[in-house]
Amino acid sequence: MRNGLRVLALTAVVLLVATACRAQVKTAVGVEGRTITLGVISPLTGAAAVIGKPLTRGNEVYFQYVNDVLGGVGQKLPKEERYKIALATTDSQYRPDVQVQQYNAIKGKVLMLAQSLGTAHTNAILPQINEDKILTVAATLSSDWPKQKYVVATGGPYPGQFINAAQYLKDKGVSPKVGIIYQDDDYGLDGVKGLEYAAKEFGFQILARATYKATDTAYAAPVTAMRAAGVDHVFLASTPAATGGILGTAATLTYAPQWIGLSPAWAGSLAGTADKPSPILPYITQRLWIITDAQCAWGDTKAGCEGMKELIDNHKKFGGDQPPDYYFTFGYTQARVVHQILEKAVEQGDLTREGVVKAFESLKNVNMGGLLNEISYGPTCKEKVPATASTIWRIDIKEPIALATVATLDSPAAKKFPYCP
Repeated sequence: MRNGLRVLALTAVVLLVATACRAQVKTAVGVEGRTITLGVISPLTGAAAVIGKPLTRGNEVYFQYVNDVLGGVGQKLPKEERYKIALATTDSQYRPDVQVQQYNAIKGKVLMLAQSLGTAHTNAILPQINEDKILTVAATLSSDWPKQKYVVATGGPYPGQFINAAQYLKDKGVSPKVGIIYQDDDYGLDGVKGLEYAAKEFGFQILARATYKATDTAYAAPVTAMRAAGVDHVFLASTPAATGGILGTAATLTYAPQWIGLSPAWAGSLAGTADKPSPILPYITQRLWIITDAQCAWGDTKAGCEGMKELIDNHKKFGGDQPPDYYFTFGYTQARVVHQILEKAVEQGDLTREGVVKAFESLKNVNMGGLLNEISYGPTCKEKVPATASTIWRIDIKEPIALATVATLDSPAAKKFPYCP
């Protein structure tokens, strides 16, 4: 009888401990039972869908891996107590006004935003983000994000990309005649900031500047302005549709400078496929570089690129409908950052909006497995500046994402850029 009472007492203690452990995780908006709902606002239609679709697919595949392979968020919890991830995905059409509409449509249902694509578009919802205190992962590399309490930056900022490209030219002994064509919005202006800073650091002049609007479809004017100024290195702060139009126009006009594009300037569709190559493929193969956050090439699993094996495995398991793509990698990696923020929040016992902000600010040394620069966060701007190294790519249709590595570097000037006040 005593043994029976002892067993009952021990069972009661175990149940009390289990109940206490479960009660330790505080929840509120965006968490129902064992499901965490995250928001995604991305261009799934329109000209920027070539970015938004694969990037969002990267989010989806990573979170399916969390749900199906890892058993959910909360790796220190018993499996039945872990939290599954659900996505509330909306289409911004790459329009700031629609971004605001979609934010308002989902903000009452989500714990945080796992993706907000576009610099001007994220800026359009920034006042509400701050008012609602909702942590937001920016699918944009604006240099302003480290200053923002509720915005998560995940890659080397745009100015650093141009600065690193200029450093590479200097290292090669090139004295460039520089011009810039940029989208007439916050994204384009961030590219201008970086190029102006590089010009001062490395002692060259910007001979010509030209803008285009996101809705433009003709690009003869900016291309002609570059040629008239004698520019032989044109920096591009563009999106893929504009990049294709600009380079197609330049090829037609037999204007052949070195083009150097920020990461959003590229999409694999600009190269076409092996069966159906793009009409501008010969031109861009010879004349275009793309600058991204420092990262491993698709399929490269050497030491330092261990995360690529996980990505490839999960792409095969869950993302077979998505061809290899630079933006898929970026979206997958951003989701990996979100996962680590949520794991930290569960560990700290607070899955509320306030709790995930605290988790974000206490997250140090985020290991990206070589998919992007390793990242560290904190409560201050300087602690939230992502690593500034960049990879320069040339176009090579034989590569899975049509990009082949030229160089990876981290200019001292990129580190010195004034990201924080």
